[in-house]
Amino acid sequence: MLYFATFDTGRLMSVFLKKTGGVMLKNLIIYGAMYGLTIFIVTSMFLASPEVDEGLKFIALIIAVFASTLITKYVKGFAFMVVGPWYDVWKYLDNRTYAAKPHTVSILIPAYNEEVGLLSTVKSVLMNDYPHIELIVVNDGSKDNSDTMMRDYVASVKLPRGKKLLYFYKENGGKGRALNYALERATGDIIMSIDADCLLEKNTVRNFVRRFDNPTVMAAVGNVKVGNPDNPVTMLQKLEFQFTFYWKKAESVMGIIYIIGGAAGAFRREVFEKFGGYDVSTITEDIDLSVKIQSEGMNIVYADDAVVYTEGANTLKGLVKQRIRWKYGWLMTFANHTNMIFSRKKQHNKILCWFAIPLNYFTSALLFVEPWIILLLYIYCTLTQDYTPFITWIILESLPFFVHALYDDRTLRKVSFFAIAPISWILFHISTYVEYRALIGSLGDIVRRREATWGTWTRTGVGVSLNKLSS
Repeated sequence: MLYFATFDTGRLMSVFLKKTGGVMLKNLIIYGAMYGLTIFIVTSMFLASPEVDEGLKFIALIIAVFASTLITKYVKGFAFMVVGPWYDVWKYLDNRTYAAKPHTVSILIPAYNEEVGLLSTVKSVLMNDYPHIELIVVNDGSKDNSDTMMRDYVASVKLPRGKKLLYFYKENGGKGRALNYALERATGDIIMSIDADCLLEKNTVRNFVRRFDNPTVMAAVGNVKVGNPDNPVTMLQKLEFQFTFYWKKAESVMGIIYIIGGAAGAFRREVFEKFGGYDVSTITEDIDLSVKIQSEGMNIVYADDAVVYTEGANTLKGLVKQRIRWKYGWLMTFANHTNMIFSRKKQHNKILCWFAIPLNYFTSALLFVEPWIILLLYIYCTLTQDYTPFITWIILESLPFFVHALYDDRTLRKVSFFAIAPISWILFHISTYVEYRALIGSLGDIVRRREATWGTWTRTGVGVSLNKLSS
């Protein structure tokens, strides 16, 4: 009896760990290892006696030269951290200056094989408190069960007053064509686009629309957050998004936003009347449209309270695949808009054309050597027992956490958020590796002349409940 009781208990424990505790245990081991490495480096700085061999001085020189160029990335980050807090002043004055106006909103959702999250995305839109919403879902020839799910939902749903839901299934043609298909059927004077794996907070649409009370605003980008930070890969993306969208506060103040992601963008109808819809020849139609808007000198702003949750790629392989697509689209877009680099045209923002875009090219070029220099730094510090560079790195990577929590989202002032700060330097090493792979992969796609297709990976869901969003 004792044997079987022990066996049953062990089996139950095994099932429990597999279904619920397995992921937690895995994360605990990974984060524990990161903390262990960080503690080892910090304590080694005080206990070890650095000895620099003559033969290693040349390596130190290479590292120093590269570090001086790498500082440009931190200069941009710290400059944006200084300007970012002024966004709240700008938004306050903007809200005081322009009275609220009624707008009709058309929300476009293109979808391809999105049976995991599409229905939740649709429900989160219809739950929004804005009264005039026209939701248009275009299924671009999906091969999964999403078409059946949507048809059943459309047939049974009782729409809230003022809400309209249109659903279409078409032959596969790519995301750009799916968006244009929806755009042709949209009647709103404000056009929003979101991805099929996103969830909206209940006031997201209203907060988007509020930005267009200012007649000079032609487009707005929302505040995208990763809703499934349940492993180190998705946690990395959560941190990337938090800092990137905090920087958009500074970009909005300076008028240099030039990327409106497909997960959360809103536009005046006049934008599409001028440009004729989305470009179907590019793999990142959202970046292409954003740059066109900036190229015409139109005003793009950031809506920090228009919150949209998205699903982060949950594996390193999936993340690399996603970033290859993004990098490829970015490179191809600016290959078509080289006129903006160091432009003197009146309608072009000089900070954007003379600082932001060239700096992005420069940091992309640095990626060719950055992972190898980091590896060289590891070797150098191990051989010399001098871990001072790592301590500096840890401090530089941790500081934005405190600035971000102080001036941005107060909900981030939690122990769990600050607990990531000491090991963030390791997570951003992973980010460097991903971006390096993305750069090499995107250049390969350019050589092979890759066609514009949907970017996909295994979906598991956003990780945010609809009940929480509606509360």
